[in-house]
Parts: sequence; C-alpha cells; structure tokens
Amino acid sequence: MKLPLLFLLLSVSVVVTAQTPSPQSDADSLRLRDIEEIDVYSTARPSRVSLLALPSLTIGGDELSAPSLFTPADALRREAGIALTRDGIWATSVNIRGLSKERILILSDGERVQTATDIAAALSTIDLNSLERIEVIKGAGSVLYGTGAMGGVVNFVSARPAYTGRMTTSGRVGGGFASANRLWTANAGVQVTDRNWYVGVNGSYRQAQDMRTPAGVIDNSQFEDWSVGVQAGLTYADTQELLLDYQHYEANNVGLPGGASFPAQARVRYRNVQRNLLSGEYVFHEPGVYLRELRVKAYTQNFIRDVENYVEPKKTTILPSSTNVTSGARVLTDWALPSDRHRLKAGAEGWLRDAETVRYNRQEVGEREVLVRREQPVPDATMLDLGLFAQYSWDILPERLTLDAGLRLDYIRTKNDSAFDPVVQFMEINGRPEDEPMDVERSLLYAAGLSHEFSYAAHVDLSYRPARRHRVVLSLSNAYRAASLEERFKYIDQAGTLSVGNPHLKPEQGAFANLSYRFGGDRLRVQADVYANYLFNLITPRLDPAYTTVDGEVTEALVNTNVDRALFLGAEVEAEYWFLPDLWIAANAGYVRGRDVRARAFLPQLPPLKGLAEVNYRLRDWFTATLFVDWAARQAAVAEGESPTDGYATLNLALQSGRIPLRRLYLRGQAGVDNLLNAEYYNHLNTARGIVRAEPGRNFYVKVQVGW
Repeated sequence: MKLPLLFLLLSVSVVVTAQTPSPQSDADSLRLRDIEEIDVYSTARPSRVSLLALPSLTIGGDELSAPSLFTPADALRREAGIALTRDGIWATSVNIRGLSKERILILSDGERVQTATDIAAALSTIDLNSLERIEVIKGAGSVLYGTGAMGGVVNFVSARPAYTGRMTTSGRVGGGFASANRLWTANAGVQVTDRNWYVGVNGSYRQAQDMRTPAGVIDNSQFEDWSVGVQAGLTYADTQELLLDYQHYEANNVGLPGGASFPAQARVRYRNVQRNLLSGEYVFHEPGVYLRELRVKAYTQNFIRDVENYVEPKKTTILPSSTNVTSGARVLTDWALPSDRHRLKAGAEGWLRDAETVRYNRQEVGEREVLVRREQPVPDATMLDLGLFAQYSWDILPERLTLDAGLRLDYIRTKNDSAFDPVVQFMEINGRPEDEPMDVERSLLYAAGLSHEFSYAAHVDLSYRPARRHRVVLSLSNAYRAASLEERFKYIDQAGTLSVGNPHLKPEQGAFANLSYRFGGDRLRVQADVYANYLFNLITPRLDPAYTTVDGEVTEALVNTNVDRALFLGAEVEAEYWFLPDLWIAANAGYVRGRDVRARAFLPQLPPLKGLAEVNYRLRDWFTATLFVDWAARQAAVAEGESPTDGYATLNLALQSGRIPLRRLYLRGQAGVDNLLNAEYYNHLNTARGIVRAEPGRNFYVKVQVGW
C-alpha cells in the first residue's frame, strides 16, 4: 500500500465517534518515572522484573512525542548515565554507564531486536509515535534476560488500548516539523474497544534532508521511513486473555555520513531497512489454587538490512546485506506462597537467531563490463539459547527490610557454516551475468563449527527503609554475555584497516554492585547511585600489527580479543525541587571511568561527565514551559587511537499545551528550539567512532495533534 493512501485511510478511520477520556491529567507534563521497581519485560502487564530492585528508569508522556527527537535513542539523551552514539543522524544507539553495542539488549515489547554488525541502527527502527513508554535497566540484567543484557536493557513498550464498558472508538492525527534537517513527520492512529476485545492501529511517516550544523551541512545525512502497527486483545470468561502484536517498519535512502568502517571516499547509505514483529501471548488469570497467573508467549521478529557503499574514484559499488530472524517462546508463572511475606515468579524461555549475510563487490572494468564478486563477510550461522529463571522476594521486616533474589541458567549453542572468499566471481556484460562463473581460487575464512556453552547469572537486592521517605538499596549481580555471531566470525575489509572476528572468544563475565539512596519528600526528590562493575574477558578489538590473512599476507588488523580484566567505576545523581505546584527545577549528572586493569589503560567509548539542569513552569492546564541546559565536560581519559574532546553546554526551550477542547475534538501543540545559541560542539562517542562531525545546530520545531 502506498504511504499517502495508508495515512488517508488512518485519518478517515479516526473520525468515527467521541473521544475516550484519558486517565492522565491534561496538566501532567512531568516525565513519567518510577523510582521503585519497574516492569521492563512486558507490555504494561505484570512481569518478572517486579521482584528485583534494579537501577532503572521509565520515560513516557510528552517527552516521547517532541518532534526534535530524530530516533527513540534521542528520548534517552537527557538521562543520567546514558549517552548517545551516532553513525549519522538516523542511525543512533545508546551507551549505558560506559557500555554499549552488544552489551545493551534492545527489546520491542519484550522481544529481542537483533541484527548484524555494530553499524545497524536497531534502535532507529522503533516508531516513537506508537510508544507508551521506554523502560531502561542501567546495569546487569542477565538474570532476567540472559546473554546480551550485561550492560543494560532498553525496552520500547507500545501503547495498548484498554477494555471499555461499551464499544468506543477514539483516534488521533498529527504532524510536525523540525528546521535543522527539514524534518516532516505525520502520524495517525485509531482504537476500537469493547468490554471483551480491542483493536488498535497506528502508523507514521518521516522525511528529512541533510542535517545543518554550525560547522556546515552534514552531507549524506538524509533519511525517510514509515511504520505501521496493530495491537489486539480478547478476553474470555474474565479469566483468560489473548494478546496479539504486529509491527512493520521500513526505511529507505538513509545516509551514513562517514565513519571508521568505510573508506574516506565512500558514499554510504541504507537502501532499505525493515523490521517485522509478530507475537501472540495467552494469559490464564488465577488458573490454580497457588498459581496466580500463567503467561505463554511466542514471537518471531526479522531484521533485513541492505547497504550501498559507492567508492570514488575506483568506480566500485559494495552491497552488503543481511537477514536476521529471531524466533522464541516463553512461559512465565506467578505463584502465591502461603505467607504474604514471600513471593515467587519462575519461568522458561528459548530463542533462536538465524543470520544470513552476503556482500556483492561490483567493479567497473569497462564501459559495459562489471566484475562481480559475491563475498560472505560473516558465515551463515545460528545461535540457540534455552534458559530457566526464578525470582524470589522475602519481606524480612514488612515496610522496612526486603530481600530479593534471582537466578538464571542458560544453555547456548552456536553453529556456523563454512565461509569462503570469494563465494563466486563472474562478469556482467550489459547488465547480464555470463553463463559460467570465473575460475578463481577461493580462501577459507572460517570452517564450519559448533560450540556449546553453559552460563548462569544471579542477582541479590537488599532494600532498607530507615524512615518513610528514605530508601537504601544494595544490588549485587553476576552477569554474562556470549560472543555475538559477528564478534566470532566477521571479516570486514572495506576500510583501511582489516577487522576480524575470533571464533575462540570466551564469554564475558562480570560482577556488578550498585548502592542507591532515594529520598522522596513533598517538595524535594533525590536519587543517588554509586556503582562498580568488574568485567572478565571483555571483548574488544585490538590492533595486531602483524596479522596473517587467509591469503598469507601480513598486515595490520583489528582482531576481537578478550581483555583479562576491566573495571568501571561511576556515580549518578538526580534531583527535583518544587517551589510551587506549578514551578519546579530538576538536574542530573553522571560520571563513569573504565580501565583495562592489566594494561592500565583507558577503555574505548567512555562518555564524559555529563548532565542536565532545567526550570519548568506550568500555567494551569493551558501550557508548560521548560528551559534547560545540556552540558558535558571535557573528555581527556581516552583509549589509544581516540582523540580528546572539549566540553560544551547547549541552551534549549520547549513549550507544550494542555488539551484544548474543540467540541468533540481536542487539540494539543508543542513548539521549541534546541541549541538556542547555535553552539558548535562534538559528542565524544561519535568522534571516537571516526565520525568527526559537529552536532545539530539551532533547531526550531513545532508539532500539532488532533484527537477524537
């Protein structure tokens, strides 16, 4: 279906009947936060996380709908302990407490979003307009989610309709504009609800040109994307429930404006990126005397990525592509123990990732002749994970002292086919391949293999309330992460330095400790965390000056290697103070340092000391104004090969209205300006990745939404 037709249908569909009142106050413009335990694993339903006091946060409400957010990762940029890493403007990921990439597990409605290589932009395939909230675990989450959750978890939770006493229809249409890259956005949604069922449909479209900065335009930073999602629910006899979820996302012509992974002369873009999710969950409420709830879920999610890398003046076009399919199932039980002071949740899950990667190297050798090499930078491979987990909570002293504990056991099997360089080589003449491929000697990159691993993770929290408004939590965790398929098998030779995987990598392991203090008064709220993370066998690329290639050549290469020991130390603080019910200030700051203990050297990709300070004023239910400063200190604690970056501060202003009634409709608006003073500054994590580009300049934005 063409995009204009899709949005026309959605827009017409929402003009059906009266609006369903929102349970949230129109005047509530505060960011949604839960400073206690949060539900990270499900879509607004009970989950295993609720028994563990993990360092965490929840973001929702208007903060998710600001038009100045280019990707969902941007919604996290103002949080303590979280920094952004960009491969351009669209392709954005997060760094949590100094850890990023494979150590951060990305979930969409609780299901793994897995794709190929570290430049793959999984986070950018989430539709911001469809979200109810973003849930983040800051630190080890392996006991809950298994491998990949060592550094943190980010779960994007879709907004679901609620059952109503009678058949009700509601909807919304909206749009927005941001000046820094001429970004146009459009979105629409419709919900039909009844006592025993509901259906919600949403869609969005975005188009942006090259980004403008104080240092000039970032060439090849454009993007275009769209998405559609469907959520449905059905109850039976008030004791059983069926939940369905479908998501489709697609992006085209997404520019990647440079980086260490590509030659300097290359022009690189995503020709197409797709993500598809289909899941079904069946819930039994009170199925037994002691079993309070039983949840059974199955899902499949695929991620398709096609890249075009055109290199001048060699007249070479490199076309990498990959297809990753992750399918899984999970059973979660919630048990009622004889004593109310004890709680237990237990379950089992398994998932299988199937990855296929291919790369075509097309070299123009004549006016009508093209030499084509089919290559395989990563062999076809699968990763199977089967896990058992349990969570237990004991109120030792009710309302004062609580002990929470979790344990997880996993079996991981990794299997790969043989990979050759090249797979095949042939000549194209006038766009048609010759009948017979060329006779060329092939080199074996990786032999077929099979490996088995057994891992465990544990988590213990001790929570103490010395007084009603005070809470102290000590969290101790053991975490693990098996090497990804790309870390084991990649062979990337597009840039100047060869990048090579290592099939013999050991799994990462770590011990994590977090001490948290929280105070919640009538006017003042404070939260402070200090943490220490000690990692063993940390996987990181190391420069080998005399690496022997499969062809017998000796050259420099970045080879994935286990670092014996790595230590991360850090602290975070957040505070809010209300002078009046409608006037308040807020601030936060986060700091982390990471070192290779044996080499006594700084680790790469460490964010600087950074934070935020803001002033908020709300005029009744009419509008809320926020003036805030984003800042970061100079980062001089850099790894070998990285460059220090100076500190910066940007001034920003945001205005948002309450709901303005228009008979049977309502109108909401937002406007503001980011980087009000048009400061030129650099994000250290972007610079460290080889993309030495100034961040966006002064950016005016506006957004309007009409609802029924």
